[in-house]
Amino acid sequence: MIEKTNLIISGGTGYLGELLQNHFKENYTIIILTRNKSKLDKSIKYINWEENWGKYINRNTIIINLAGKSINCLFTMKNKQTLLSSRMETTKKINTAIQNAKEVPKLFINASGISIYKSSYRTDYDDYSTEYGNDFLSQLTQKWEAEFYKTKTPNTRKVAIRLAPVLGKKSKAIQSLLPVVSLGLGGKQGKGKQLFPFIHESDFIRAIQFIIEHKSCEGSINIIAPVPTTNKQFMAIFREILSVKIGIPTPSFLLHLSKYISKVEPEIILASQYAKPTKLQECGFTFKFPTIQKTLQDILKN
Repeated sequence: MIEKTNLIISGGTGYLGELLQNHFKENYTIIILTRNKSKLDKSIKYINWEENWGKYINRNTIIINLAGKSINCLFTMKNKQTLLSSRMETTKKINTAIQNAKEVPKLFINASGISIYKSSYRTDYDDYSTEYGNDFLSQLTQKWEAEFYKTKTPNTRKVAIRLAPVLGKKSKAIQSLLPVVSLGLGGKQGKGKQLFPFIHESDFIRAIQFIIEHKSCEGSINIIAPVPTTNKQFMAIFREILSVKIGIPTPSFLLHLSKYISKVEPEIILASQYAKPTKLQECGFTFKFPTIQKTLQDILKN
């Protein structure tokens, strides 16, 4: 009997972590790093961070770090500190575990974000671009990647996945918009011309699988659909698929006024960001859902 490869996931109990669990559980031994009590649940091992989880690392191990407080919050000083520390600490701990392991893992994938790039209406940015922003989210992501790469692991391939918002039936973006659009309030947000980055959950999973299988994929890689869209186009297609004719827009000032009710920083909606997935495509990856039309049709058709 061939022993399964250990797949260690930090931040594995959230939406993205559950997607990965469901996809990889048949062929990998899934180990979830958690701050809760260690347990075994349906063949998935949950190991507390304070335990010696490094013993599960061997030369065939894959580590995926998705841990970090959600950016869907208000950017108060307290939240900013937590957003940063929750990312830096877990990344540092994993780097240290790799250094101390008897056998180093073959791959360490660390989450990052498209938000690293400067807010712009340009569509020619890609993985090789270095025009990063000065806003909070960009600075946060830059510090996160710096922590990831700071520790040298010459025998462990490293990939920072610069994620666009992942869209799926259970994603927060879709779930929060369904009642809004159904009530006729799903018009453009702000000016509506801001670029809206996205990736279908299926392509997110496929991209992770592809990176695992292709050793030529390394460094910082954009995980984003290749065809850019704007907020206005996104909302219009959303309404069209749901057969909702009315879409009252939400001006920028209203987003700012209502942020203490929504508990979400307007910057997340109003920023304009896009960066092509050049590296992924150079490695040979193809997207099943390259456009927002195909993405939303698949998600909303039922």
